[in-house]
Amino acid sequence: MSAITGITGIDTSGTPTSGAAASNGSSDLNFDAILEAFKKAASETPEERARDAVLKKHDLSEEDYKKLPPKEKEAIDKEIAEAVRKVHERKTGVAIGDAPVPTEKLFG
Repeated sequence: MSAITGITGIDTSGTPTSGAAASNGSSDLNFDAILEAFKKAASETPEERARDAVLKKHDLSEEDYKKLPPKEKEAIDKEIAEAVRKVHERKTGVAIGDAPVPTEKLFG
């Protein structure tokens, strides 16, 4: 029987092979890192992913963002708000500007 080496390192009978794929520890670490990143992304809301994307665009970690001067943080916050607004519009099909006017503004 032939070995399935590129995928799992197990031959067609279910027996682990002794090839590189069966003992490639770095491949396992890479898979684990990818799996963890996927789990994190899957557990976030679309708005959280939009925020993370803006921070990544500016090459900022959460810690770096917290250390920004107020003026720079405000600019990033505006960009995050715009990204979140776009996500909301895609999700709901309603533009923020088209949203109903709160009753406080109508009736004082």
